[in-house]
Amino acid sequence: MQRRRLLALAAVAPFAGLARLAHAQAYPAKPIRMIVPFAAGGPTDNMTRAVASVLGPQLNQQVIVENRPGAGGNIAATYVAQQPADGYTLLVAGQAILAINKALYAKLAYDPETDFTFVGMEGSLPNVLVTSPDAIQAKTVAEFIALARAQPGALSYGSNGVGSLSHLTTEVLASAANVKFLHVPYQGANPQMADLLGGRIGFSFIASSTTVPLVKSGKLHALAVTTPQRVPQLPDTPTLVESGYPMLDAPTWFAAMAHAKTPAAILAQLRAAFAAAIATPAYAAEMEKQSAVVVKLSVEQGEALLARERKIWPDAVKRTGATAS
Repeated sequence: MQRRRLLALAAVAPFAGLARLAHAQAYPAKPIRMIVPFAAGGPTDNMTRAVASVLGPQLNQQVIVENRPGAGGNIAATYVAQQPADGYTLLVAGQAILAINKALYAKLAYDPETDFTFVGMEGSLPNVLVTSPDAIQAKTVAEFIALARAQPGALSYGSNGVGSLSHLTTEVLASAANVKFLHVPYQGANPQMADLLGGRIGFSFIASSTTVPLVKSGKLHALAVTTPQRVPQLPDTPTLVESGYPMLDAPTWFAAMAHAKTPAAILAQLRAAFAAAIATPAYAAEMEKQSAVVVKLSVEQGEALLARERKIWPDAVKRTGATAS
């Protein structure tokens, strides 16, 4: 009886190994989800939908964008950290989730440094320092800073909330220029833009995808961009680096991240497909429409960027004294 059982097991074993191999090679056998930490219709969502449209054909599988907004990105990040590490749920994350929130919140249900691993960079959006022509009469950064020095705490600015990239970028500028601004946090982009266009706040750092059309129409004035090079859509607008503030190389970027325990073979497949997807002419054309920049980074370069950002933004949080529950 025992001999027959051993013979039966020996006969089945090779087929079991083949079945496991076939299962491993079947990825992706179902749709892949990209979890966006913001509501539909914003810059992150628009960029991710563009990625999904070119990533799907590379993987021969549908890529679905799912929005899970709230708590500065923590809801989406916690959700992905709790999903199986099988390559079917990716997190779309930027500076907030990966570099700021750990310093901003007393407690997180995920660890941005150990729970996720870099897949690829979707791209970056230059942030533009824009002013309301009705509220601030300044044509250059130098004139703007001079006004701020003459009226300490009088120039008001909007942000996406306490500890957001727009809040911290403004405070880094204030610290570097030794001036004070009045912070007005908002819970959404639409009310902030309405107040900026109406002159109820004076200025904001806002992504180029939103600001370029308004600058070109004359509704807002662009003083500078937060990238090392000028933005092609705003060729006459200098960078903050040019304007004497080299520490403000601070575009908004979005990366696709996988669960850190995802099998190496699946990660390699995902990374290769992602790199091929963002290299397509269709994706480049869509990014140009969104006033965004395609950023091609290797895994090593992506990890180096994360390490850099994790040094910069916690220091900024500390300087502002910002906290969130």
